[in-house]
Amino acid sequence: MNVNYIDQEYQKMLEDGSLQDLPRDYVFRFECPPACMGLCCKHIEIFLDPWDVEVLARHLGITGREFIAAYGTYSLGAEWRWPNVLLRHAAEGKCAFLLDDGKCRVYPARPRNCRAYPLGRAVRFREGDPPRVEEKLFLLHRMEGCQGHRSPRQWTVQEWLVASDLQRYHELSDLHLQLIHYAVHELESRKWMHLGTAQVMLPFLYAPEVLRARLNIPETAVGHEEFYRRRMQALKVLLTEVAAGLGYGPGAVGAGQSQAAPEESLIDRLRPVLVDGE
Repeated sequence: MNVNYIDQEYQKMLEDGSLQDLPRDYVFRFECPPACMGLCCKHIEIFLDPWDVEVLARHLGITGREFIAAYGTYSLGAEWRWPNVLLRHAAEGKCAFLLDDGKCRVYPARPRNCRAYPLGRAVRFREGDPPRVEEKLFLLHRMEGCQGHRSPRQWTVQEWLVASDLQRYHELSDLHLQLIHYAVHELESRKWMHLGTAQVMLPFLYAPEVLRARLNIPETAVGHEEFYRRRMQALKVLLTEVAAGLGYGPGAVGAGQSQAAPEESLIDRLRPVLVDGE
């Protein structure tokens, strides 16, 4: 078992055994009262999964690229050197979606991490093909000023997961995490990933409208979730090919060969996965 995708503070607690794993029937109290509504939506780092960006963009009626340009920061993460999107305004100050009354303008489409609080989730993978996901659920530290824990409203962990639609978000997030796991450990992507490659990856991760338009795949033919799954698989094929040309991963053919390929050729090679799901 390896690779844990949580903040370093919680990772240390996980390693030393002090992070409590909550059963699904564990009962806790939480509800956001008007007095502190919106306090947790300022000066906070909220990283968005590809599914978060897609849902938010569709809710706002814009494309993934337009969403990132307006609300996000696209960069390579320092630890895994993997492309990620940070909710820009929330990191700098007040979240762009925070209304004057402290409520969320995009609440039905809010990101996974916003849905989860006060629950946290640690993910590890056991070796296999595909790797088996192992999760640990826990209560996050109380944020300064948060009064939600004083509420008489009780939930079981399972009730909170269902009410927040987190199980579906976790399932789709795990497909992305599995891809990161594969790239980092099988393809050694931290040795060769750079911003140029990250830009090639952008449509697969955060701008599905680009691929739909290029391949003429309407939403009526392939639904959003299914296309998301196909994009993750297509990106795995792409990264495997890129790594092989650089001498890494399965099928490595030696470093020094050209990493780049003509755009049409790239799309043609990935067409069976994206169009037919093969």
